[in-house]
Amino acid sequence: MRKGMGETSRLIMVAAGEKFEDFRYPIKIIDWATYNMERKEFDDDKAAGKLWKSLGKLPFLNVGEGVISQSKAIERYLADRFKMMGDTMEESALIDSYCEYIRDFKTAYQAVKRKENREEALKEWFKTTLPEKLIAFDKLLFGNMDFQNMVTPPSDRRFAVGHKLSLADIVIYSFLVDFFDNKEGVATACNNCAVLKNIVKNVSENQKIKEWVENREQTPF
Repeated sequence: MRKGMGETSRLIMVAAGEKFEDFRYPIKIIDWATYNMERKEFDDDKAAGKLWKSLGKLPFLNVGEGVISQSKAIERYLADRFKMMGDTMEESALIDSYCEYIRDFKTAYQAVKRKENREEALKEWFKTTLPEKLIAFDKLLFGNMDFQNMVTPPSDRRFAVGHKLSLADIVIYSFLVDFFDNKEGVATACNNCAVLKNIVKNVSENQKIKEWVENREQTPF
């Protein structure tokens, strides 16, 4: 089952060992293709003005008496708070840039899903477009190691940046594991991406994340 925009933030807190309340509105998906869904409790709270601090949008994060909204802002806040934005300004910028590439890939995929010839377009995406994007991205992840004075070969790389888990690793994992319904298509697209496969493997073997994934609530978001 695909996961929504709040899952990356949950994974960050899980990896950091941070306790949090994981509140989710009940949602019934009628049609994913058109985002047609029933969400009465959410609609009622929104109409009552209870979600004004996030402009009526989800997800949001309660911090003390305040609210942080917008999924990417929440992710960066949590990653910074839990030391997952690298050890230098340069590493932080690399992590941020890699996350933005993943956002670009997601945007491109959503455009494919909106095409009139949707079925044919999706076949082309998983057969050609996604593999090309991932191979180029994998090359970038390894090539930028020169920038960081790292000589680890691609087959041994475990992290997108530096020598520890970062936001980039979790975003990459979430994209390749949770974002797509076509799991087989994604796995095939990653065939020639040694760094990406190692990152996904490394994140999936993190004990805290592994336990979360095995026991997490099965909801659309």
